[in-house]
Amino acid sequence: MFVAAVLARHGVADLALAGTHGITPSRFYRRTTREGWQAPAPRVRIHPDARRCVQRDVLVAAGASTQLVAASGETAAWLHGIRDRPPSRTSVVASHGVRVLRDGPVDHRRARWLVASDLLEVDKVPTLAPATMLLTCTGLPVHELWGRLIDVVHRELADPRSILERLDGIGPVPGAGNLRRMCERLEPLLIESVFQDEVAAELGALGYRPDRSVHRIDTADGIGLVVDVPLPLWKVAVEPEGDAFHRLREHRRRDRRRIAAFAGTDWVPVPVDWRDWHLDRGHVLAAVDAAIDSQRRRGIGIEHPCPLRGERLVAPA
Repeated sequence: MFVAAVLARHGVADLALAGTHGITPSRFYRRTTREGWQAPAPRVRIHPDARRCVQRDVLVAAGASTQLVAASGETAAWLHGIRDRPPSRTSVVASHGVRVLRDGPVDHRRARWLVASDLLEVDKVPTLAPATMLLTCTGLPVHELWGRLIDVVHRELADPRSILERLDGIGPVPGAGNLRRMCERLEPLLIESVFQDEVAAELGALGYRPDRSVHRIDTADGIGLVVDVPLPLWKVAVEPEGDAFHRLREHRRRDRRRIAAFAGTDWVPVPVDWRDWHLDRGHVLAAVDAAIDSQRRRGIGIEHPCPLRGERLVAPA
């Protein structure tokens, strides 16, 4: 049972885990020495069959201390599924005053604000909760941190209000002010993904005047629709279809139902594919313009000319 539990924790054992299985410290050390387990740090041993991985590195750092230690920054982002690939260096945050390992593949940061409620267990690994994870990502460029925040909210890992409440408890620390302003900007908006926000921002810059807050329209079935990126002047609903969130069959079926629901309304939908937006943006904008033209011919928004025209849409974005 003990070895199975160790292997489930990526091969990392420590005194705390041994104690939960009724193994005394002296017995733990004798057994692991006899069986040739690695000893990367005091209190920690690694099973001979364990492979090196990010999770193992974090668990070694955490097991070497009796205080709080958790994956942070890009490491926490990867464990939460926000990054596609693990970072080149593992990073952890520890309670202030904790003695950390000076050698090895892990970058350490101490934080006075770290409390037990800031930690979650992700894949058996102590990991910063999303709110405090974002605080350890504030060294990112502003646009990347904004995208990271939107991804956290989109995946329902945290909401802007809960992040702001945690920042209130932390007080003034480097990067907190910038993260606070982003949360305050995001809180009143309904943004489905980084892609959706990018489309809305670009259309706004081009003069389409998209509505950036919640916009709900009535449908014949009485359920209603929330438009992703509405152009209310012409009742055109731009519907970004982010690549990462539209792969499953159920997602595609839901998208088809959404498009069909527009049939009984005055609104016209324009689906926007992620790849088309980035590789053939001119044709995407042409499709938006065609929808606007169609609406104007119906008398909707006829007093508002389309912002873009003809040959200017041919050049790639």
